[in-house]
Amino acid sequence: MSAQFSLKALFGAIPKTSVLEEKENKLKQEYEEFTAYSESEELARFKELEAFVNSPEFEKIKKEINAKKYPGSEAYEKEKKYKELKKSKRIKTYYHVKDSQELKDYESFKDSEKLANYEELNQFFNSPEFEEFKKSLEEQKKQKTQEIKDKQAKYKELKKKYAWFFKLKDSKQLAEFNNFEGSKELEDYLELKKYIDSLDFNSLDKKENPEEFAKLNEYKKLSKSSKVKNYFKFKESDKYKKYLELDGSPEIDEFLALEKEVTSDEFKKHIEEVKNLKFQNTDEFKKLQEYKSLKKSPEIKKYFKFKDSEKLAIFKELDGSQEIADFEELETYINSDEFKEEKKYLQTKDKFKLSEEYKQAEEYKELKNSDKIKWYLKLEKKNDFDKLHEWNLTFEDDFDQNKLDVEKWMSGYFWGKNLLQDSYVQVNERQFFKDSNIEVSNSNLKIVTKQEKAEGKVWDPSMGFYAKEFDFTSGLVNTGQFFRQQYGLFKAKIKVNHSYPVHHAFWLLGEKITPEIDVFKYGKKSASKLEVATYWNGNEQINSHKKAFGGLNFSKDYFIYSLEWTPEKIIWKINDVVLYEQTEGIPQEPMYIVLSSGISQEGNPSIPTTMEVDWVRAYKKAE
Repeated sequence: MSAQFSLKALFGAIPKTSVLEEKENKLKQEYEEFTAYSESEELARFKELEAFVNSPEFEKIKKEINAKKYPGSEAYEKEKKYKELKKSKRIKTYYHVKDSQELKDYESFKDSEKLANYEELNQFFNSPEFEEFKKSLEEQKKQKTQEIKDKQAKYKELKKKYAWFFKLKDSKQLAEFNNFEGSKELEDYLELKKYIDSLDFNSLDKKENPEEFAKLNEYKKLSKSSKVKNYFKFKESDKYKKYLELDGSPEIDEFLALEKEVTSDEFKKHIEEVKNLKFQNTDEFKKLQEYKSLKKSPEIKKYFKFKDSEKLAIFKELDGSQEIADFEELETYINSDEFKEEKKYLQTKDKFKLSEEYKQAEEYKELKNSDKIKWYLKLEKKNDFDKLHEWNLTFEDDFDQNKLDVEKWMSGYFWGKNLLQDSYVQVNERQFFKDSNIEVSNSNLKIVTKQEKAEGKVWDPSMGFYAKEFDFTSGLVNTGQFFRQQYGLFKAKIKVNHSYPVHHAFWLLGEKITPEIDVFKYGKKSASKLEVATYWNGNEQINSHKKAFGGLNFSKDYFIYSLEWTPEKIIWKINDVVLYEQTEGIPQEPMYIVLSSGISQEGNPSIPTTMEVDWVRAYKKAE
């Protein structure tokens, strides 16, 4: 493997780092573009169209479209139906009436006061109520006439019956009787009679009682007078007695009241009113004349003639009907651009070219010939995208911050910071590690090795820790506290200065001093030499395997150093070219990343010297 790498390096077959990165970035960018376009509406549309245009359904639709004819089509049947309806008498009558002046006049007159008055009168004069009214009027007249006659007859009867009474009441005889009854003459007579009746003349002597007998003679004389005789005759008569019974009686009062009524002006007026109680004299008669006049009017005749006409009946039956709605819907359709276009379309020979499916087929052709689709289809068939999915990124630092990311890296040896809270170096190291020798700027980690005095601790397995003064300083960073991984791919883009005996290293370390894998260690006298190595425990001792390589001046440029680690094998690569493989002493525990520079040999290095790291990445095999 080392010979092959050296041979490739000799003939310039090791790809340049910039070319590799450009290729990888291009692949990533192309994948991003491919992925983005995979989810684009344009590609989705292309695939949708491709599936459709190449489907039996598409061919079927094409045949069906070209097989379409106007006769027998829905549009044809609708036009046929429309023409039939348009010729029908009912439809013609409906539209003739609908737009006629006759209907306008009818509608206008329908709500008029004149028609309302006529219909009210017509309803009344053709109703049983009107006949009842006339009959009632006749009966009323008959009844009132009879009432008048009855009163007159009763009055006549009573007048005849009580004629003697009123004759007597108004007679000279009754007047004389009444005058005499209250006279002094009658009073004296009655007093004298009383006196005479109180005496017994049979026991009286005429001579002894001359005065009494004188009064007797006077009494007899008065009793024979016509006045007295007539008075008592009348008073004792049945006629006078009957008169006294009636005088002031209810019967006479009733007669007098009836006489007063019958002889009054009001009664005479009532008689005239009853005589005039005729239909000709009623308001109804006037209304009847008005009704007859209205019935003969041209407006009423015209209105009812139209109202009772067949054409209005047809209009009313159709107005707002589904039949008219269907006809007008058909008419709207037949006069629409939609129908005209449909008819024109169906009468076109090559109808498919007018279809949406044809547009889709053309759109499909256009998309298929587009540079973007061609690019996509080419990549879809053959691409290197699997390389991007072969590994899953687990750790990455591009050193974009202006200082070391303390959530990814720690400086110095892992156990020094964790146990001592301080830095130390191994007994064979001539430099001391300082944080100030670690610089991060311009997306680059720089470990600087300097010639300067420094105090620090040294670890000697036989002596332990002790203090020492150093003439050189350098730096070391590791991920021991933050990231460890068992198996995978570990890569870093690194540029090293050659300044022997300063060495630079990219390595992996386990929990203890071993296992250790040197991805590379650069520090030989020749600028074209570097070394890879593994260290592991076995048979109670530390075993190692080292391999040196040449062929390139590794200090001239950045190189991508990578290590692929599986349970069975370790593969080292530089710029994706296999450098070395090893199957012995394969670590089986998680390891962390270490980047460092230092001095372990005697010599006079040209310093300061640096190791520059552009990025570090770790991956795990994708499942």
